[in-house]
Amino acid sequence: MLARLVLSYKTPYPTASERAEIENYLATVKARRTALDEVRRVAVRVIDNVIARMRVAYPQFAKFHAYGYEKTHRDLGLITSLTANAMFLGEYETLDEMFTEWFRTIMKSVHISPQCLKDVYTAWIEELQANLSEDSFALLRPFAEHMRDYLIQVPVPAKDETGERRPMPPANGVPTWKS
Repeated sequence: MLARLVLSYKTPYPTASERAEIENYLATVKARRTALDEVRRVAVRVIDNVIARMRVAYPQFAKFHAYGYEKTHRDLGLITSLTANAMFLGEYETLDEMFTEWFRTIMKSVHISPQCLKDVYTAWIEELQANLSEDSFALLRPFAEHMRDYLIQVPVPAKDETGERRPMPPANGVPTWKS
């Protein structure tokens, strides 16, 4: 947020609205840093829970993708880290330019259905909510929702390579979030 704002200055000094943006961001830096640290502490547990839920919802997925669950675990780790960093920085435009479009292209190429991706990222957000404090989740939620909404925009593949879809168990046994 700060880098983009400073690079966009048209004058040597920030305008009143630019100054207000900077001050608003700086007022939340401590809370953002606390949330970033909390996300880092719970990330593996969150991702393990998502993968466990996906194994129930898509039991045939491994038939189509031999290491699919393992790769999903790796990718969710990266996505969680990038999303938390975007939350800390207060902007996701850089993330979209440098990662999300590229990653969405990969999801298109491996024939993952939009429904499967929606299930994965919805479960991911539910698990984040279940494992983070309210304050940390409130800061992270807009960035996680942006990531989900951006990455599920793939066409329905000509050949389904996700298998049968079954009902997914809720986060920690309790539904926590509605899409």
